[in-house]
Amino acid sequence: MPSTHDDAPDLAREPDDEYTEADFAVLASFLFARTDPLLLARPLGEEVDRALQALNDTVRVLFGQARAFRQWENEVALAGTWHALTAIARQWERHPDFDPDWAADD
Repeated sequence: MPSTHDDAPDLAREPDDEYTEADFAVLASFLFARTDPLLLARPLGEEVDRALQALNDTVRVLFGQARAFRQWENEVALAGTWHALTAIARQWERHPDFDPDWAADD
């Protein structure tokens, strides 16, 4: 019987690689540099405003989870959070500030 983990995405990092606070800070800066100007430019339209706020809230929650997972030394959950955030960042993979390593985590 196949494992339920067979469909899990492979991570570009090795299991013993650490997802550091600095790694998350760089990723956060990149994401918020994309969303904050749009949030400040409101109103963009009721539905666009809601979607943008939801994206921004999701990124903030994921970063909060990353801090908790690091404190709890839950590397598997931390890696999953990293993967979720890099998936969001890949929407801007053609941006000059995009780190190609984020795409490698796919």
